[in-house]
Amino acid sequence: MNSVEGKEKTRKIVREGMEYRENWSNFKARKLKKYRTALAKEEVDRDIIPLLDLINSKECLVTLSSCSGRIAVLDTPKFGDKLNSKFLGKWHTIVKTQKVIEAVNLSEETCWLITYPPIIHIACKSFEMAEKMMKVTNDNRFKSCMISTKGVIEINTHDRMEMLIAVKGEKLVNEKNLEKIVEISNQKLSKSKRKLEKLKKIMKEF
Repeated sequence: MNSVEGKEKTRKIVREGMEYRENWSNFKARKLKKYRTALAKEEVDRDIIPLLDLINSKECLVTLSSCSGRIAVLDTPKFGDKLNSKFLGKWHTIVKTQKVIEAVNLSEETCWLITYPPIIHIACKSFEMAEKMMKVTNDNRFKSCMISTKGVIEINTHDRMEMLIAVKGEKLVNEKNLEKIVEISNQKLSKSKRKLEKLKKIMKEF
């Protein structure tokens, strides 16, 4: 997802969060139905499902969207032009350097290797509940923020990493250095995914 798509998705999540002020039960039922449909279609990252199920088991919470973290190769036409950027490769698990090289070889513009941390959007029954959720997660070294005054919060970790790899087909790092960069990216991804277990423990006590 590029930044433009990300902003539009955030706006959509905010709009959805505003729907439930009058009837939380109906709102949550609709979102759970949507979640179960996504599960049936295998559109939800497997390693984050236990956490999402736990969050959704809480009467005052419901998940709106999520990603368990990924590594990606992104090609950007020019600096700041996210609308026309495209993914050349995406991996939600540890990736081998050769796979990254194959993706980079497809680049024609400005090529980035990006490690995205896990992210979850949660609608809370009340603004007060959202504030409580933010405090608990931030106190435990997660990165949480309110994206709607109606009580929708975003939770992620501090493990994002970006590295410029090539410009106009010219690689800026050799294969040996790229191998080290991919190794660090994999470490970052693994670290961020381990934090999902910590978040699960927090949610059990919430």
